[in-house]
Amino acid sequence: MSDFTHRQLRTSIPGALAKVEHVTEALKAHGVKLNPTSSVALLFDKVRELNEPDVKDSDDYDDLFLECIEALWIAEALGFAIGEPGSKEAVNRLVRKQIDLSGHKPSQGKDALWELDLFRRLRLGGASARLAEPDIVLPLGAGLGDYGVACKKVYEESGVDRALEQGCRQLRKHGLSGVVAFNLDDLIDKKGREPFPAQTKEELQAKVVQRAKEFVTSHVDALRKWVQSGKCDGVLISVSVVTKIPNDTLPTNLARIPVLYPDPAVLDDPARARLIAFRRCVDQATEVG
Repeated sequence: MSDFTHRQLRTSIPGALAKVEHVTEALKAHGVKLNPTSSVALLFDKVRELNEPDVKDSDDYDDLFLECIEALWIAEALGFAIGEPGSKEAVNRLVRKQIDLSGHKPSQGKDALWELDLFRRLRLGGASARLAEPDIVLPLGAGLGDYGVACKKVYEESGVDRALEQGCRQLRKHGLSGVVAFNLDDLIDKKGREPFPAQTKEELQAKVVQRAKEFVTSHVDALRKWVQSGKCDGVLISVSVVTKIPNDTLPTNLARIPVLYPDPAVLDDPARARLIAFRRCVDQATEVG
């Protein structure tokens, strides 16, 4: 289990505007034009609105700020991926498909955001990750070779076993050892864009990790089956929530919390060595948010 990290909104409001404008231009330069009615374009417009004079006096300011966090989340993922080999398909899905991060509706746009966000964090953490089938591939070093990451968004508990099977099939198809990376954002109880309730960072960590543990408990038979059969080394479980913690330096934040199953100690080599090396990459990625 990785140590908790708290992702601050590490830019000014004008800085957020500069970011979305830069990404919009970068998309154009690579032949991707934002449809003005697309989900991503509308979120980017909210950042522009947030930069208008006297907006702090608006009754909608809090909602605009939360939408700004979502826009930055997307912009950072896009800005890092644009122009990367293998990124075109995921970038197009993210900008062209409907995406509602405040709801639970399945979306190819949210699927793509999960892939690109994880790719970005792994790269910023120092891993030489690349966008390639199954979704992400990274060299583990120490003679362990390339490692595959099959990214899966989970929208319903009933779909977990099938998603595991699909992820393991992707790994096998491309001849890679690796993990299935689950994102559980859409299984978290939330009311629209209302921040996830927590009074402290410690409380936030405890609540989200507990939810991840409940997920493992509910699906342990399926998880164990695929790991013990050697079809995958393990499962990365990740949750991203917007939260508002009183008295924090920047109280409204995007927090990402990863949990890895199983403990590598229960595996035999070389799977154990591979999962330990991958966990190190995840921990370094967690440090940078």
